[in-house]
Amino acid sequence: MVGRLVLILSVVALASCGDYNKVFKSKNAHLKFEKAVELYQKKDFARALPLFEQLRDIYRNSDSLETVYYYTAYSHFGTGDYEYASMYFKDFTENFSNSRKLVECAYMAVYCDFLSVGDPELDQSQTYKIIGALQTFINYYPETAYAGKCNDHIDALRRKLQQKEYNIVIQYFRMGDYRATVVSAKNTIKSFPDLEQKEELEYLAVKAQLLYAINSIEKKKGARLGEAAELVKDYLYTNGTTGKHYKDVIALKEKINNEQNKLNENI
Repeated sequence: MVGRLVLILSVVALASCGDYNKVFKSKNAHLKFEKAVELYQKKDFARALPLFEQLRDIYRNSDSLETVYYYTAYSHFGTGDYEYASMYFKDFTENFSNSRKLVECAYMAVYCDFLSVGDPELDQSQTYKIIGALQTFINYYPETAYAGKCNDHIDALRRKLQQKEYNIVIQYFRMGDYRATVVSAKNTIKSFPDLEQKEELEYLAVKAQLLYAINSIEKKKGARLGEAAELVKDYLYTNGTTGKHYKDVIALKEKINNEQNKLNENI
């Protein structure tokens, strides 16, 4: 019984494949379009795409080209090829500027770019451009439902950038590059004042600056300890006694004072 079922399914699959090949080789545009849409609706985007690609050439000077372009873009999106999908959605907005689907496709273009952004560990230079593109969309279409989605995408990308900068600070500290830790922590806090780990980086800046001072030559130690003391003041001004690392910072403050006292005794 099972063997018979497998045989039937195999015959159906072969027939389906043969039917597809017949349509693919056919010169009947209407037949191609119907089959392409059928496959699209079944989410069989990989097989729908070659048919839509053929139809783009067939309908090059036809009103139907808009529909074919629309399906082609979404088929690439369905396969997860966001780079090509974005390209087709952008082409759609350029070629069919009077279309009722213009705003939708303009949004999908930037949405695909958003989805193509890699993990925080990877290069994020393209992320700033995508944030700019999302903001441009919002400026053009502020009253659409898509504008709210773009704001959410921008927030997500900013969090990704924040995470990357935070990771860099932590990496500098683990490498023992304390000066770079302080500079990177300050720059990250300045660039992202809403950073979730802001308090942690302020604490880490104090700790790194103290270690940087301790490992400095005698004639530079005083000034660098002074910078550490200033960072303690900044931390306490921003976080008061409620900071997660408040007790740690107070302990570092005492160490800074002790180091300063030792230095003054040797003068």
